[in-house]
This record gives sequence, structure tokens and C-alpha cells, in this order.
Amino acid sequence: MTLQATHPEFLSLFPTGAEAHKLADGFTWAEGPVYVPSRSAVIFSDVRQNRTWAWTDDGQLAPEMNPSHHQNGHCLDAQGHLVACSHGHRRLERQRQPGGEWEVLADAFEGKKLNSPNDVCLAPDGSLWFSDPTYGIDKPEEGYGGEMELPGRWVFRWAPDGSLSAPIRDRVKPNGLAFTRTGELLVADTGDSRTHRYRVTGQGEAEYLGVLFSVDQGKTDGLRVDGEGRIWASAGDGVHVLTEHGQELGRVLTPQTVSNLCFGGPEGRTLYMTVSTEFWAIETNVEG
Repeated sequence: MTLQATHPEFLSLFPTGAEAHKLADGFTWAEGPVYVPSRSAVIFSDVRQNRTWAWTDDGQLAPEMNPSHHQNGHCLDAQGHLVACSHGHRRLERQRQPGGEWEVLADAFEGKKLNSPNDVCLAPDGSLWFSDPTYGIDKPEEGYGGEMELPGRWVFRWAPDGSLSAPIRDRVKPNGLAFTRTGELLVADTGDSRTHRYRVTGQGEAEYLGVLFSVDQGKTDGLRVDGEGRIWASAGDGVHVLTEHGQELGRVLTPQTVSNLCFGGPEGRTLYMTVSTEFWAIETNVEG
């Protein structure tokens, strides 16, 4: 069984008999999945092989970028365009059409290069928030190297008018990001192995609200919030599903560490997981 319930509600989140299953393998470190409805496909990264891939709704694995310049996290902007965090280019970038050129959204702050943008999410106001730890310059297999120029590892906000700010400067190694139904920002910190909460103001500022949860297997890297407010968090043994208050409901167990996840498919009810060297999925009864 791949479903481990902590609370009876957990099993109702999945169709009867649902099991997680492997879709593809042969990767080195799969990451950053996002479902792109206009393409009927999940786009995801293999950060260490320096490639990106597409998994289509009809069950095909198709090559995307090679090299990808060590892209990691992805999301869609308010117009549905693909946004990526590039370790190699040390920037946040956007592609307006499949196969098109990547435009630079942000690559520096106050005259200093970004570290290596890692994960990105869309805020309710249309801004893009992204984490900027140093994995792409610290790890030769995940980027092109370089020196850290900024005095910290921050979470940035890219506004629709193109301006850039750094509202969150108190994290160790900020990583996965997700907004809750109430507009709070969750930040998974792989430096202290905890997920933190922030209240985001209309002016794009962030007020720290404290630790929400931590997993007891590995670290949370990627996060998603479903339509009912539940949190789906990656962990060393799979995906942990929690209430919006951080209480565990159950786990989707996998044989390797889950780095990240997303909801997708024609009805938005398929949970896709990047599982270290593999790509997995399970059908659910919820929408992301």
C-alpha cells in the first residue's frame, strides 16, 4: 500500500484502490513540476542532468530543453506563461510560448547577482515570489558555479510592473513556496528543516507568523495547497498531507525522496511527484 492514513479523512482524498505508480525513470535529480493546461502536459526538471522534460496527458515522455541551464522550479504566471528558476543563469525567466525564447524577469538585486533562484509561485495579486538559496553555485552538479554576491539567501517578490523586492530575509535556505487560501505564504526552509508562515500585505511586505510544521522524514522541499486548503508537502518518504493548520492527515509513500509535486491532468486531480530519479503519479479526489 502507498497510502498511510494518520486521520480517517485522509483516505477519502483518493479514489478507492488508488495507488501511486511510477511513470518514468532514468533521471538524476527530478524537480520543479508544473502542469501547463495549454500543453496538456507536466513540465519538470532534471537539475543535475541539465535538462527539462514534458509528461503529456496521453502518457508520453518528451524532451524539452537540453541544456536547460539547470532550471529547477517552475510555475505559471497570471497569463498562463511558463516561469522558471534557472540555477545556471542565476535568474528568474519566462517563456511566452512553447519552444520560444526565455526572457529575463530578474537576475540582480541592488546591483548584485542573484544566488540561484530555486522555486517560484504565483501570488493572488499576480506577483511572483521566488526563493534564492545558493545550491546552484555551491553544488557543481546543479549549476555553473560563481560567487555569492548578495549578503543573504532571501525570498524575492517580482511585481507585475517589473520591480523587484526582497520581503523575506530571515531564512537559512529558503526553498519551496506556496500560497494558502487566505493569502499567507508558506516557505519551506531546507536549512532548518521547517516550513514557516508569513502574512503578505497589499504592499508586498511579509510579516513572520512562525513555524507551521516540520516533517519527520527528510526535509520538505516542495509544497502545494489544494482547493480545500490542505497542504501537500514533499518529504524523505513521500508526500505528507496536512491540514491548513499543519496537522498531519496521512502520507503518500514512495521508495525514494520526493523533491517536489504538483496537481495536474485534465481535471486537475492527478498528483504528480518528482521522486529523486523517478517521476510518479497518483489519482486523487481533490483539485490543486
